Amino acid sequence: MFTDELAGNPAKKRADEAKARRIRAKREKEAKEARKRKELERRQKEEQEATLASSHEVAGSGVKENPPASSSATSAAIAVRSVEKGRGATEPDAPLNAAQKAAEQRRIRAEARAKIAASKTIQSCVRSKLTASKVREQQRNIYDKRMSDLIALTAILKRSSTQEYVPPPATVSIMTTQFLFFACPATIRKKGSNGDIAFDNGSFILEERDLSRWTKLVNHLLLPGILDTNLDLDPLLPWVESANGRKRLNYVLTLLISSVARRQIKAKKPFGATAKANSVGQDSNELLAAVDLILRALLRLKKSAYTGGNRDIIHQKVCSLLIKSSAPSYSNYFQPKSATANIQHQEYHKFTPDLISSLRSLLLFGSNGVSEPIPPDAERMREDCTAKDEKCRADVLTKLIIDFISCMESGSGSDQENQGRLCSRFVSEILTVPLFTWKVNLSSYESLIQSQGLKPPPLVDYIRHFNNTFTNEVSDGRIAIALNMTDISLSTCPAPPVLCLLSNVIQIGNKCDTINGTIASKLHYTAAAEYFNFVATLINVAPLGTFSSKMSAVEWVSNGSTSSPIVLSNVVIEQAAVFLSDSFVRSLFNCAIDDDVLMTRKVIDNKTEKDMKQENDLTELGSSSVTSLAAKEAMVDRNRRFWQSSKWAKKLSNFISSAGEKMTSSEASSPGPNDSRTGKGKLMNTSSLSRQLANGKGSSISRVVTSTELSSSESDSRKTSTSKPQHVYSASFFFALCRAYATIISRWGGNGKEDLVRRVSSKAGELEIEAASAKLEPCVTALLNVLCFSTNILSSSWAIIQSNPKVVSDLYCVIDVTKGTAPIRTLTCHNACGSNEGNIGASLLLMFVTCLSHTLMVTDDVELHEMEKPLPKHQVRRCILLLKKLLYRAVCLDDAHNATKITLPSNHLGLALISVSSKVMNDLYSRSSRRLLCVPKLWIEEDLLEQDIRRCKSHLDYTSLLASPVCRICPFLVSFKRRLKLFERIVTTNRIDIQGSNEQRNLKRGIMVKVQRGRVLEDGLIHLNNLGRNMRQRICVNYISDVGTSESGVDVGGLFKEFWTDLSALAFDPNYALFKVTEDALMYPNPSSKFVHGGDMSMKLFEFLGRILGKALYEGITIQPQFAHLFLSFLKGDHSYLHLLTDLSTIDTQLYNNLMFLKTYEGDAADLCLTFTVANDDFGVSEQNLIPNGADIEVTNGNKRRYIYLVAKHHVCDRIKEQADAFCRGLWEVIDRSWLRLFNEPELQVLISGASDGKIDVSDMKANSKYTGGYSQLDRNVIRFWSVVSSLTPKQQADLLRFVTSCERPPPLGFASMSPPFTIQRVGIMRDGDKLPSASTCFNTLKLPTYSSEKVLKERLIYAIESKSGFELT
Repeated sequence: MFTDELAGNPAKKRADEAKARRIRAKREKEAKEARKRKELERRQKEEQEATLASSHEVAGSGVKENPPASSSATSAAIAVRSVEKGRGATEPDAPLNAAQKAAEQRRIRAEARAKIAASKTIQSCVRSKLTASKVREQQRNIYDKRMSDLIALTAILKRSSTQEYVPPPATVSIMTTQFLFFACPATIRKKGSNGDIAFDNGSFILEERDLSRWTKLVNHLLLPGILDTNLDLDPLLPWVESANGRKRLNYVLTLLISSVARRQIKAKKPFGATAKANSVGQDSNELLAAVDLILRALLRLKKSAYTGGNRDIIHQKVCSLLIKSSAPSYSNYFQPKSATANIQHQEYHKFTPDLISSLRSLLLFGSNGVSEPIPPDAERMREDCTAKDEKCRADVLTKLIIDFISCMESGSGSDQENQGRLCSRFVSEILTVPLFTWKVNLSSYESLIQSQGLKPPPLVDYIRHFNNTFTNEVSDGRIAIALNMTDISLSTCPAPPVLCLLSNVIQIGNKCDTINGTIASKLHYTAAAEYFNFVATLINVAPLGTFSSKMSAVEWVSNGSTSSPIVLSNVVIEQAAVFLSDSFVRSLFNCAIDDDVLMTRKVIDNKTEKDMKQENDLTELGSSSVTSLAAKEAMVDRNRRFWQSSKWAKKLSNFISSAGEKMTSSEASSPGPNDSRTGKGKLMNTSSLSRQLANGKGSSISRVVTSTELSSSESDSRKTSTSKPQHVYSASFFFALCRAYATIISRWGGNGKEDLVRRVSSKAGELEIEAASAKLEPCVTALLNVLCFSTNILSSSWAIIQSNPKVVSDLYCVIDVTKGTAPIRTLTCHNACGSNEGNIGASLLLMFVTCLSHTLMVTDDVELHEMEKPLPKHQVRRCILLLKKLLYRAVCLDDAHNATKITLPSNHLGLALISVSSKVMNDLYSRSSRRLLCVPKLWIEEDLLEQDIRRCKSHLDYTSLLASPVCRICPFLVSFKRRLKLFERIVTTNRIDIQGSNEQRNLKRGIMVKVQRGRVLEDGLIHLNNLGRNMRQRICVNYISDVGTSESGVDVGGLFKEFWTDLSALAFDPNYALFKVTEDALMYPNPSSKFVHGGDMSMKLFEFLGRILGKALYEGITIQPQFAHLFLSFLKGDHSYLHLLTDLSTIDTQLYNNLMFLKTYEGDAADLCLTFTVANDDFGVSEQNLIPNGADIEVTNGNKRRYIYLVAKHHVCDRIKEQADAFCRGLWEVIDRSWLRLFNEPELQVLISGASDGKIDVSDMKANSKYTGGYSQLDRNVIRFWSVVSSLTPKQQADLLRFVTSCERPPPLGFASMSPPFTIQRVGIMRDGDKLPSASTCFNTLKLPTYSSEKVLKERLIYAIESKSGFELT
C-alpha cells in the first residue's frame, strides 16, 4: 500500500484534479453572475435617485423666496463639488448643466468600481490564505501518514534483518520538499553585498507542531543515507547535480543550524485556525542529538569520514556555508527588535547559517532572540542563570566549532591558515560573550584546556592565532578595535567586550591544570607564559572599574555630543576578580619561582669588592651618630675640587674610565673560578652587555654577576633538574606573571595616575580614558600581602634583575638616558606576542620595588640591620644605587635630554615606577637617618642644583627651586650642604625683603621689646606671643638691668641674638613640664603637659615655643635644644609611621621589649589575655580603647601585628599629637613648611642646633676669622689667642663663642658661613689691668687687648666670658 501511495495513479489523479477545477470554476461563475446582478440593480437605483434630485433643483431655481439655510448649504456643497470635479469653472450658485451632471455621474460610477475592485482583492487574498493554510494542513496530514508508514516499514525490516533500512534518495527528496513546503513557507533566497546567503521572513524558524516532523525527517530520512557507506543511497548526492537540489541543500543546512540556535515558535492562528499544543522537550533533545550527528558526518568529524564520489563537493559546500574563516558583517546577523517583544509574535530577521555567528547570537540573546545578554538574576543564580535547554543548544554548537578547528590542525597550509582565522573568530566573537562559562557546560569546551603530551592546551593556540591575526592591535594596546562588534552595545550589555574576554579567559584558564599552577608537575611553563602575557594585554585596556572597590563601576558611553554613564555588570567583574584571589596568586608564584634554578641565594649572598669597600667605609664611621655625620657633610666643600674645576682633568678622567671599562670587559671574557676581578654579585656591566646585544652577540655574553647563565628560552631551561618531569622550567612564565600583576599594581595601586614630575602636556586631555586609579585599591593591598608574605618574590626578582641578561639590558635602557630614548614616565609594558617577551625589565622592577615598599612597612630596624631582612644590607645598597640613577634620570634628565618628546603622553606604568621608587628611596633614606645603611655620599648625585642656585638672585628665584622635581620627589640626591645653602639663601633673602640690612643701608625700624634679664621668658611671652606672622619682622631688644636701668647696648642684631638664645634655653627647659627627655637626653612633648598647665594654656605655650624655634631658624641663630627623632618628624609636616617601634624604644624601653616579645611569640597570643586597649599613666591610670569596642576584642595571632602597631602609634604619635600640632602651627607661621621638607630628621636637627656636637672646630674657626685694628694672622697676640682657645675646655670654647656672637654653637655650614665673620679687633693698652676683653655681638667682633703674655691673656679671657655680665665690662 505504501508503494502505491507513494507512486499513485497519475491519470486518475489528473482526472480528479480536473473535475475539482471544473466544479470550482462553475461555482465561481455562478457567484460572479450573482454579484453582477446585484451590482446592476444598485447602479440603477443610484441613477434614479440622482435624476430625481436634479429635477427638484431645476424646479426650485425659479422660486424667489430664499431657501432654508440647510438646503442652501447642501446645494452650495453640491455645486462646489461639481465645480471641482467638472471640467469647467462656474459660479458656486450657478445651476449644473448637462455636461457637469454627466461628469458627476461618471465620477460616482468610477468610485463604485474602485471599491468593488478593492473588495475583490481583499476577498481573493483571504481565500488564497485560507486555501494555502488548508493545503499545508493537508500536506502535513499526508506527510504524517507517509512518515508513519516509513517508520513502520523500517521497524518491520529491522526485525527481519540486521541491516538498517535506508530510504531511497527519491523518497528523501520528495518528503524533504514536502516538509519545506508546509514548514518553511515563502522562502526567499538573497545574497548580501558581501556574498553571504540570508533568508527573510522567518522561513527557517520552525513552529512547535513541526518540530517532531523535522526530527523524524532528520533521523529516518537524511541520517541513514548520509551515514551509509553506499554512495547510491546518499540522498544529498543527487541534489548537487541540479540548481533546485543545491537550493534544497542550502535550505536543509540552514534549517539544521536554525533548529539548534532558534527556539521553535508557537503556531500562528490566522483567520480562526487553531493550533495544537505539543510537548517539545523530548523532541528537542532528540533533534539536537540528530543534528549534531549529521553535521559531524558532513563536516567529517566522525571516525568514518564522509568521503567518496561527489561527497567532497558536498563537504566543501557544507564547510563554505557553515564555517566562515572571516567574520561576516554583523548587520546580516539576527538582531532582536526589542527585548520586550512578545516571543510568540517575534519576527526573526536575517539569519546567517554560520556556526560561530549562530552560537554568538544564541549566547547573547537566547534561542528566543529577546533574552538579555546578562540575565537579570545572574548575580543570584550564578551558574544556574541559564536554562538547561539553552545550555544544551550552546553545547552542540560549541563542540562542533572546537572539534572542527582541531581537525584542521593536520591539514594543508591553507587549512592551517583557515584554522588560525577560525581561532581568532572564536576568541573575538565567542569568548567576548558575557558569562560564557556559565552559559555552556564545561564538557563542551573541556577540550580547550586539555593538553596532549608536551603540547600546550588548545586555548593557548587560540590565543596565539588571535595575536598573529591582530598583531598591530595587540602590540599597540588597541585590542578593543579587534573586538569591536556591531551587534551589541554597552547600553544593551553593560560589560565591554574587553572585560568579557578577560573574565572568560580567566575563568577558562582557572580550570586548566597546565596553566593555573595548582599542580606543579603538570604546569606547562611556555604555554602559561603565553596565556598570562595575553591576560596582561587585556588587563592593560580593561575598564578601570574591573578591580575597583566602588559599589558601582561606571563606564561612560558617547552618544554623539553627549556621554551617558553605564553601570558595569558586577557579576562579570566578579568573574575577573578570580585573578586576584589569594590561593590563585600564591600557587602561581610558588610555581613560577624556582630558587634552585634561578640561583637566588647565590646571587643574593655574593659580595663584590665594591660591596666590601662600602662595608669598610661604613665600619670606619663607627658609632658616629647620623646627626654628626650630617654636620660633617655640611662642612665639606664639594664645589672646589680640582677634578671638577679643570676641563682637561675631566677629559682625562673620562678617558681613564672608558679605558678601564674596556679592560674590565676583556678581563671578564675568561674569568677564573676564584678570580675576584670577575665581580661576582655586581650589577652587570650593562654598557658592554648592551653593546654586544646591539651587535647580535647576545649568546656569547660573559656573565659578570654569576657563573650560572639564566635564560628564558626552552633550550636553556632543559639543563634544570628533572623534578618536573612533564615540562621544563622557564623563567618566561615568571616574567609573564610580573607583566600581568605589575599592570594591576600600576593601574589600581594609586601611583599610576599622578605625574609627580608635573610636566605640562600639550593637550588638555592627555589621556583619552581614565587609565589608572588615584587611590590604592583594597585588592592591590591584598595582592601585595600574598606576594610579600607568602612567596619569595622579593629575593627572586632582585636576583633576576641582577643576573638575567634580558632584564639587565632592559633596565640599562631605563636608567641610561643615552641608551633608552623614551622618558621613564612614558614606559609601557610592551605586549608580548608569542615567544617574544617584550620589555620585561620595567615590569619586573616595578614588582620588586612595590613589594619592597610594602615589606618595609612591617620591617623594624632590628630585622633590617641585624637579621638582614628582607634583603642583606649590601643588596639594599645596590638597590639604592639603581633607584638613585632611575630617579635622577626621571627628575633631571628626561625632559632636558628629550626636549622634543616633552609632549609625549605619560603611561601608568612609568608613572607608578617613578612614584614607588621615590617612596622606597625616601623610606630607606629615613631609615638610614636613624641607623646608617650606607655612607652618606652614596645618596648624593654630584653638582646637583649647584648651577641653579648660582643663577638665583631674588627670594622668588630661590623658592622656585623648591618646586623643582628633585626637591619635591628626591631631595636626598642633593648634598646636604647644598640644601642647607638653599635654605639659608631662602631665609636670608626673605629676611632682607622684610627687615632690610646694614649692608644695603635700608635697615627698617623694628619692634621694640624691653626685657629684664631676670624675666626673659615671662617678658618674651608677653611681648611676642601675639605677633604671629609679624614674627618675621625685625625685633629690637632693650635690656633692663637688675637695678631697673636700661643697659647701654644698642641692638643692631647682637642683643636680639643674645636674648633669643637665653629665651630658647629657658623655654625648652624640661623643668617646665612642657617637654620630656629620652634616655639620650633628646626632647619630645610631654603628654601630660595639659594636665600641668591646663589645656588652653598648654597649647598656647607650645605655639609660642614653635614661634621661638621658627624665629631662631629665620634669624640664623643656632640654639641648644636637641629634639627626639619622633618629634622632628612632626616638624617636617609629613610624619613617617615607619619608625614607630624604634621611636618607642627610645621613650619606653620596657614597653618596646614587651611588644617585641609578643611579635616573636610562637605560642597562642590569646593565652596572654590581651585586648585592644592601652593604659595611660597621666596622674592616675586610665584605660583607653585602641579601636572601637577594643576592650571586647581579644589579641590573637591573626591580629597581633595590628595590635603592636596601634600600641606603638598611640604612645609615639597619638599622645603627643595635640602638642606637636600646636608647636608646628607656631613654627610654620615663621618658617614655611615647604622650606623644611628639604631635610630629614637628623639634618633638621643640624639646622636647629648647628654643626657642632659640643666641640668647636678651632681650625675651621681660625681659617675663617678676620683681623682688624692692626692685627694680622702672624701677630704674636693672635698666635697666643689661638693657642689659648685650643687649650680651653669645650664648655669654655662654647662660652667664648657665645660671648662674641651671642650663640654658643657655630652655624650649620661652619664658620665660613658666619655673617659677619668672626673678627678679632686690636685694642692697645699700657698695662695688663687696664681692660678686659669685650665684644660687639652685633658684628661678631672680639675686642682683644694686647696683653703681655699668654698666661695673662688666658686669665683675662676666661674671666670675661664667665662673668655673664652685660655691657658693664666695657
